[in-house]
Amino acid sequence: MVIATAIGFVASVAVGFGMDGILNLGACEAAGSCQPSIGVVMAAFIGGLMVASIAIAAGGGLRVAGALVTALVAGAVAAAVAGNELGWLLGAIFLVVGLGVVALVAYTQRMTRQVGAKLMHTVFAGTQHTLAGPGQPAVGTVLSVSDTGATLNDDPLARLRLRVEPADGSAAFEAVATKLVSRLAPPRPGDRFTVEYDPADPTRLAVLEALAPEPRQDNLVDQLSRLAELHRSGALTQSEYDAAKTRLLGPDTSPWRNGSSDRPS
Repeated sequence: MVIATAIGFVASVAVGFGMDGILNLGACEAAGSCQPSIGVVMAAFIGGLMVASIAIAAGGGLRVAGALVTALVAGAVAAAVAGNELGWLLGAIFLVVGLGVVALVAYTQRMTRQVGAKLMHTVFAGTQHTLAGPGQPAVGTVLSVSDTGATLNDDPLARLRLRVEPADGSAAFEAVATKLVSRLAPPRPGDRFTVEYDPADPTRLAVLEALAPEPRQDNLVDQLSRLAELHRSGALTQSEYDAAKTRLLGPDTSPWRNGSSDRPS
């Protein structure tokens, strides 16, 4: 985009130079000498228009479009100042038409972004919600989080491994789902979400709203016991277990945690 904008600016200057030269062709021919030549002026004008148009399409957008309009108006006004009164008329026409083109480019870019965002939301929604209709309610506890590499408006599409506990008391099971999450507050192991799943195929589920954390002091022992159980069953790796336990207990910040000699006796 930066390169396209820079090239577009240079092309716009060439267009302005060409416009000034074209409008002054009559005067220079009457004088018997045209500097620069007609060929150079036409090449600058036509070539500059083509390159600027490509730069606009390649990402230069409004910046290059605005520069092109400015160059056309400036070239026409320069010719008018030099004595060609047609330049004033052409400058006004270029200004009005150019502003209309800039407005059209702005509108097109805006609509393209909106359509693209809606399309991406639809695609991501299809990866997050694989239920054809309402499912059975459950609570999903995050066991691990990984990145899919996809983003929407800088928010990542995360892959969540969940322990799903059905609300009807039936046996818990594990499932993997994807969810668009906040880049600033991504889910962590131990976080809980409301979940709906298909009883006929538990792998088809939708991860819905995040649940408020359980009170820390009231059920800390229960949470540690549950983590230990998940670790023993193999549902959590050692690193996942350690990370979840640290989140519950908080980091050990005691000065003797690594065997410091200042540890009290």
